[in-house]
Amino acid sequence: MNTPSHIILNLALLGRCSQSHLNRPIFWGALVPDLAMFGFYGWAKFIAQMEESTIWREAYYDPFWQTVFDIGNSIPLALVVIAISVWASARTPTWRPVTTGAIFLSASVILHCLGDLPVHVDDGHRHFWPLSHFRFESPISYWDSEHHGGIVALIEFFLVMLASLRVWRLVQSRWLKGLLLLSNGLMWVVYAGFYL
Repeated sequence: MNTPSHIILNLALLGRCSQSHLNRPIFWGALVPDLAMFGFYGWAKFIAQMEESTIWREAYYDPFWQTVFDIGNSIPLALVVIAISVWASARTPTWRPVTTGAIFLSASVILHCLGDLPVHVDDGHRHFWPLSHFRFESPISYWDSEHHGGIVALIEFFLVMLASLRVWRLVQSRWLKGLLLLSNGLMWVVYAGFYL
């Protein structure tokens, strides 16, 4: 799935109007699994000055980069953070605001991973790293038209538009509402271009 989609869906599923302070860790948790990818792309494109085809057909699959990507996409590591946070919260109640944030951030990471798991054909991550090197290869892709990418993209689009209605009520600040509108507007442009 696309990064903005993860953010909007995670906020819709995990966010609470009565606990708007948790929106920030939910946002960052939805972003964490893709941060290494942004760093990788910046390095490959602007420092190593690779061609797009080299970036996505060769460098992306380098074992070093695959491990870096897997760290941020690791469900076991996110579960460890949740376990430590629950333990720390029970032992030191004054840490509860920090540990609650860490729990929601980690839950958002897990939700991101679960959203990616079924829509990556050969470009997915080892979501159970370091416990396993298993990499699920789905028959469908969120971007590859040879693996139903058009249908999956359309489903993602409608889910995000529906989730945006809930997120609109969750976010309080004007700039966050503006980002939501901008993100949805860009999705309309991208998907309209894809289907027209």
